[in-house]
Amino acid sequence: MYKEDYDVIVIGGGPIGCITGENIKNYKVLIVEEHQSIGVPLQCAGLISKRGVRELGNPKGCVNKVRGAYIYTKNNMIKIGNEEIKAYVFERKIMDKDIAIRASKKCDFLLKAYGEIEKNKNSYYVKINHLGEDIILYPKVIVGSDGSKSITGKKLGLVNNKKREILSSCQFEMVNANCDDNFVYVFLDKKYSKNFFAWIIPMGNDRVRVGLVDKGNCYNKLLKFINENKFAREILEKATITEFSTGSLPIGYLDKTVKDNVLLVGDAACHVKPLSGGGLCFGAIGGRIAGEVITKYLNGDIEGLELYDKLWKESFGKEIKRGLLLRNVFLKLENDTLDKIIEKLAKSDLIDYINNYGDMDIQTPLIMKIFKSLSFDLGFRILKDLF
Repeated sequence: MYKEDYDVIVIGGGPIGCITGENIKNYKVLIVEEHQSIGVPLQCAGLISKRGVRELGNPKGCVNKVRGAYIYTKNNMIKIGNEEIKAYVFERKIMDKDIAIRASKKCDFLLKAYGEIEKNKNSYYVKINHLGEDIILYPKVIVGSDGSKSITGKKLGLVNNKKREILSSCQFEMVNANCDDNFVYVFLDKKYSKNFFAWIIPMGNDRVRVGLVDKGNCYNKLLKFINENKFAREILEKATITEFSTGSLPIGYLDKTVKDNVLLVGDAACHVKPLSGGGLCFGAIGGRIAGEVITKYLNGDIEGLELYDKLWKESFGKEIKRGLLLRNVFLKLENDTLDKIIEKLAKSDLIDYINNYGDMDIQTPLIMKIFKSLSFDLGFRILKDLF
C-alpha cells in the first residue's frame, strides 16, 4: 500500500529505477511501475559485461557465459576472444525480478500504476493513476526512470529528439539453433540495418536471441536478415521462433538531467553506449550515483541535486560523447568500407591486442587505436575531437 509521506518517488520499476531506490539510505521510497509484473515486457538483448553484472549487484538469471564475438560484414568475418569470459547472457525476467526483490527490502512498490509529474510553484509533484484511482503525492525528490520515451524528461523540457535519436529494435527468441554457445554473433551489414547492426546471442541449449536495431520497420528487416543473410541462415536453418519482443533505444547526450526536485536515470537520461546500445552498465552506475546524491540532498549535506550531473559525467559522460562521434563516422561507412576494415583487421596483429585489452564498456580508445593502426583516414579526422 502507498503512504502519503514518501520522501522519494521513482517513476519506473526497471533495474535502474530499482538500483536508484535501493541506494537511497534511510528514507521512504516508492517505486511506481506501469506494468503488472517486473521484467516484462522484454526490451533488451540481455548481454551484460562483467563490470555491468557487478554494477547490477550480481543478480540471478545468468543463462550463458560468452568469451568473445564473431563479427561479420557483408563478405568477411573475424573472431574476437579467447578463453576468458567476457560477458554474461541473462534471462531478463529473472534478473529484473531479482533486482526488484532486493530493492523491495528498502522501497515500496506500486504495480500497474502510471505516474506523471506535475508542476507546483517551484517544484514538482506526482499524479498516479492506479487501477482507475488517482493518487496525488508530494515527495521531496522525484526520479524519472521511465525509459526512452520518458514523459518525465519531456515534461521537464530536458528531453527532446533534437538532442537524441530514437532507434527501434525487434528481437526473436529461437530454439534449435546451430551455433557456438561461447561467442555472440554481430552482423555489420547495411542491407539489413543501415543505422546499427543485427545480432545472434546464444543462451545455451540451442536457444538464441536474434535481433536487429534500426530506424523503423525492424520486424520486416529482421525477417529479411534471417531469411537472406547466408551466415544467419546456416545458424538458424532449423530454428523456430518462441518469443517476440520490440523496444526502443535512445542514442544521445543530455547536458542536463536535473531540474528542480527531479532527476533522470537510465534510458531516460540517455545513459546508453552509442556504439553497442547497451544501457545496463552505465545506467546502474548512474542509478547508484543518483541514490547517493539524493541521500546527501535529503540529509541536508547539499542544497540541490546538480551534483548528480557532475558525477555521472565524470564517470562515463566522456565515453558517451566519444561514442557519438564515432557513431557519426559509422553512419557514413558503406558495406565495402566495412568489408575492408574487417579484412585488414583479420590480417593484422591487432586481434591479440583486442583480446587482451578490449573493454565492452569503454570502447572508444580501442576503436581509435584500430583505425590508427590500420591507417584508415576516418580515424585521423576525428582523433583530435575525441582525445
